[in-house]
Amino acid sequence: FYNTPKISKFFFFCVSYSVCAKMNKLCALAWVLVYFCRIVLIVNGIIYAKSGINYFSETYEGFELRENGDSSMYSFPVLEPVIKDEVIKDQYTGLLILAPFMGAAYICVAFTSLAAAFFFRNPEASITLLLQASLLSMLGCIVRPYEPDDVYNEGAKDSVQNAQLVAVITGWIGAFG
Repeated sequence: FYNTPKISKFFFFCVSYSVCAKMNKLCALAWVLVYFCRIVLIVNGIIYAKSGINYFSETYEGFELRENGDSSMYSFPVLEPVIKDEVIKDQYTGLLILAPFMGAAYICVAFTSLAAAFFFRNPEASITLLLQASLLSMLGCIVRPYEPDDVYNEGAKDSVQNAQLVAVITGWIGAFG
């Protein structure tokens, strides 16, 4: 390197500086995507934890209402923004049976997301987010268009579909980023 002409040294310096600058940009982008994956996992964990806990608490309240026998009081606050009241009252026993399982699934996804965000290495966190986005949110997006419209409140089906589509898109971006 000492015997090379000054032009070659300058050229080598410029090329190596250019490659280094590109590598720094790629490294910065990679770390942004890693943190994006972690943020999506944390946000999903919080959303699913709240929903799962609500399902559980409303199940216990629902069993008490059912034991009292007053069907006019039947309600399911987690579902009221989405599902029509008549459907909730007609299918109340089925909802009470299904709710603990939904709550357990949501809580499992929530705590898995939070564990992946804070304790997993990058590949494991990405795989967790990919499975979550593809199995939970994407399957919901695939199935929901075939569900009857008369079960949902006005516009609720589209808003739930859009929310899950956002979860799918951010999940796939975070997983493959």
